[in-house]
Amino acid sequence: MPSRLAGVCASTLLACIVLCDGGVASAQDANRQALALDLARVLIDEQMRQGLSDQVGISMLRLIGANLQERLSRRLQEAEVRTLAEIIRGFVGRTLTSERIEEIAARAYASHFDEAELKALVEFQRSAVGRKSARLTPVIGMETAQAIEGEIRESPAMPRLIEELQREFPVLRSPESP
Repeated sequence: MPSRLAGVCASTLLACIVLCDGGVASAQDANRQALALDLARVLIDEQMRQGLSDQVGISMLRLIGANLQERLSRRLQEAEVRTLAEIIRGFVGRTLTSERIEEIAARAYASHFDEAELKALVEFQRSAVGRKSARLTPVIGMETAQAIEGEIRESPAMPRLIEELQREFPVLRSPESP
């Protein structure tokens, strides 16, 4: 029976093969792919690339780290976690180059937008309003999330939620003692 690590590696390899599969494309598809790649290059900046790489690295660290802990029957020591993180960081850096991230994103854009839509998106993203929108989207997202959190905190239904949680999870009824 294959180990869990082998299963994780096999699943990751299968995903890479699927993501990396080329295929014959028509001229129209080639033009759509080129537009999608252009869009990806406009939209994906260094900060986003780093965020995507970090997200992949963290996911791999959790999966492989959990598997290692299971096989070792103990928690990983701090030095082991650092070593594992370094190995994964190197792998992700070698595997997810800027060009590769753009190619993968381009395939996603091409699968959701037709040629005319991609042209319009590229044109918009290169405009002053498009650049401003791209620059402010994270700020607006954060402000929206903070406003939603405040709305939830101030919700008149919050006491009912707390009561329900305390009923189902008695450990929440009293403060933890040291």
